[in-house]
Amino acid sequence: MKIFRKKVNFFELLTAQCEIMRRGVDALYKYCTTAGEADHESYGDMVIAIEDEGDMARRVLVDELNATFITPAERNDIFDLSGMLDEVLDYAKNTIDEMRLFKLDPNEDMAKMVAILCDISVHIQKAVASTEKHKNIAKDEAFKVKSLENEVGARYYKALSSLFEGDDFKAIFKYREVYRHLNTTADKAEMAMDILLDIINSL
Repeated sequence: MKIFRKKVNFFELLTAQCEIMRRGVDALYKYCTTAGEADHESYGDMVIAIEDEGDMARRVLVDELNATFITPAERNDIFDLSGMLDEVLDYAKNTIDEMRLFKLDPNEDMAKMVAILCDISVHIQKAVASTEKHKNIAKDEAFKVKSLENEVGARYYKALSSLFEGDDFKAIFKYREVYRHLNTTADKAEMAMDILLDIINSL
C-alpha cells in the first residue's frame, strides 16, 4: 500500500523560524541593557544558543523543501526568505561574538538600535504569519519593517557621528564594527521583506 506524505505548511515553518529569530533579537536587547548586572553574560549565551536553534529550524525547512514536489510559492523564494531570516539571527550572534572579542560594554547607541531591531522582528513575524490567509495585513507589516530599517540607518549614522567625536581610535574602530553589524541586521530584515512581498504578489 502506498503511503502518502503529509502536506507540509511552509508558512508555518517560516513563522516558527521568525519566532526563534525574534527571541534571539530580544535576548540581544537584554544583553545590551544589562551591562554590569549578574545575568548580563547569560543573555549573550542565550543569543548564541538561540542562533543554533535557528540553524536547525532552517535545516528542517530546507529538508522539507527538497522533499516536496509542489510548493505554495516559488521554491527559491521560500529558500531565500528562510535564508534571510537566518542571517538576521546570525548577525545578532556575530554582534555578541565581536563585543566579547573586543571586550566592549554595550552602550546607549547600541541599545537604541537593537530596540528598533526588536520591533522589526515582531513585524516580520506578523508579516510571515499573515501571508497565507491575510495578504493585506502581511503587506502592511512588511512595509512597517522597511520603514523601521530606515530608522536603524538614521540611528546608525547618528551613533557613528558621536563615536568619531572621541579620541580613542581603538575604541572607535571596535564600536564601529559592532554598529555596522547592527545596521546590516536591519538591511537583512528589509531584504527578507522584499522577498516576502514577491511571495505575496505571486499567491
